[in-house]
Amino acid sequence: MPEQKTEWLFTEEAQAFLKANEDKDPASFLLSKALSNKGWDTKVVARQLKGLKISKSKFPTWHLTSGIIYPVAVSLEQASSEITAKYKASLLEGDQVVDLSGGMGIDSYFISQVCKQLVYVEPSVELNELTQHNFAALQAHNIQTVCATAEEFLVQNKQTFSWVYVDPSRRKEGQRLAEVSAWEPDVIGLKSSIWEITSHVLIKMSPMVDITQVCKEIGEVKEVHVVSDRNECKEVLLLLEKGWTAPYTIHAIVLKQEKIEKYSFTVAEEQAAMPDYSGALKYLYEPDVALLKAGAFKKVAVDFNVYKIHPHTHLYTSDQLLPHFLGRCFQVENLMECTKKNITALVGKERDFHVVTRNAALTADQVKAQWKLIERGNVYLILFKGLDGVQYIAKTMRVEL
Repeated sequence: MPEQKTEWLFTEEAQAFLKANEDKDPASFLLSKALSNKGWDTKVVARQLKGLKISKSKFPTWHLTSGIIYPVAVSLEQASSEITAKYKASLLEGDQVVDLSGGMGIDSYFISQVCKQLVYVEPSVELNELTQHNFAALQAHNIQTVCATAEEFLVQNKQTFSWVYVDPSRRKEGQRLAEVSAWEPDVIGLKSSIWEITSHVLIKMSPMVDITQVCKEIGEVKEVHVVSDRNECKEVLLLLEKGWTAPYTIHAIVLKQEKIEKYSFTVAEEQAAMPDYSGALKYLYEPDVALLKAGAFKKVAVDFNVYKIHPHTHLYTSDQLLPHFLGRCFQVENLMECTKKNITALVGKERDFHVVTRNAALTADQVKAQWKLIERGNVYLILFKGLDGVQYIAKTMRVEL
């Protein structure tokens, strides 16, 4: 999207229009004759409105910066959020960093804030032009943009770097690619070339990745960071160090606006942990999704001084409130065996319930559908299997930790 074709976008009239309509459906302006008659490209208008809507919560620095041009929807959706980009930047402090999968440039920008020079590598000519423009608007003058594939850059490059960052594309022609070797760039195939220019690599992986398997495939993994935001797993990060052969450490990272909470362990520590078990007591604890994805099931019970409900039921319990548990806490009001009769009795005439299931015979969707429940309020129905093999349902109130 060359700048000379978008000069109209930065007129006072166009900027006022975008600001006034940023919460409206972008598609509703695609066929607007009134906008076309002004000489405005309605596809660009719709793209800008979609970008403004997404950026408001996902990357507010972009939203608050005048002069930003937004890319197509797929780039917006695949881009890191600002909060996760800042976390990655905290891991990559150094003199020179290269981002081999530039994309929209969110990660590149925030990493550039903690290093002397950042090289942004992206094969798309349009994305290169767009990000160059946006980096200038953001006054990120220490970023050099390179229009090339990761493979081409590694062949041509003569510079060494403190870190290499790569976020391989896991989709091709709309299809999800399961094999790591099929991702672009191919981080396994390029690893020997990458080691010629750095000793440290950070790879962003899908939150769906099998951590054990991918670490085995890639090798030289020193740390794994499982990152969550608002109890949603956002990404899995692999930190590689050249020549590393020791076991990797796993960090479950819970991002909050005001702070970052971290729980660290090794696979061996998790396997050796011996938690105590109990039936449901006064409080139930549901681990943050980062802990669950990281595979921290037993050691957390020991470290947080709580009882585990069942070896395969990832719920924990205590008689005293433990405010430092990394997850959600619920105070038990009523506990019954999980039968249709008992669920009906617990629900009564109310319909405002959240539903949580852990190792349960029924799914949350089945319960919500059968009893016509609406997920709102602070009352939670928690279905789980106990140590005695019985299916239970607890009516609980959410407790803020």
